Amino acid sequence: MYAHLGRSGLMVSRIGLGTMAFGYTADESTSIGIMEAAVDAGINYFDTADVYGGPQTADMAKGFGVSEEIIGRWLKRRGHRDDIVLATKVYQPMSTGPNGRRLSAYHIRRACEAGLRRLQTDHIDLYQMHHVDRSTPWEEIWQAMEQLVREGKITYVGSSNFAAWDIALAQSAATNRHFLGLTSEQSLYNLAVRTIELEHIPPCGPWASG
Repeated sequence: MYAHLGRSGLMVSRIGLGTMAFGYTADESTSIGIMEAAVDAGINYFDTADVYGGPQTADMAKGFGVSEEIIGRWLKRRGHRDDIVLATKVYQPMSTGPNGRRLSAYHIRRACEAGLRRLQTDHIDLYQMHHVDRSTPWEEIWQAMEQLVREGKITYVGSSNFAAWDIALAQSAATNRHFLGLTSEQSLYNLAVRTIELEHIPPCGPWASG
């Protein structure tokens, strides 16, 4: 029922709970019921993102961050924070300003701190880059992630929606810094969409999280 998260020693349920609908198509009471049912079923891996909770549009629609807020209120009431492996993401626009998005060190730090406040926790177990940012050097991205790890604000770093060659570049840069780097990759993968079998799974197979 449990497996290692990517190439880490952390054990997570083979089925995780995705929370993109929380605060959008599922109201708070429904979302809480879903989380309670998930825990009762043995699911300990919850996946969210800073941008979840409203329509995924470019006009900064009201609702961004609501999914994290709902999870945070539930975690605070429930307690036992470490029963849950909590994953969230950074990259998407969270403000209309030029620095309220993507993967600059400036935005990563502020996005993480805002996510911690919404989630009402002192640490994020898996902090995932929601998309690759080809305009920011990997040295800058890893420096920011390393600092968050040192401060205990995040434990592992993951990627989401990365091309295979982006994973290779990211991991090469992390290795050069003697940093663990990517622990997992979250890609679209189902019976109908199997393209990651062409490039992602062969090199990442033993550790990638599909």
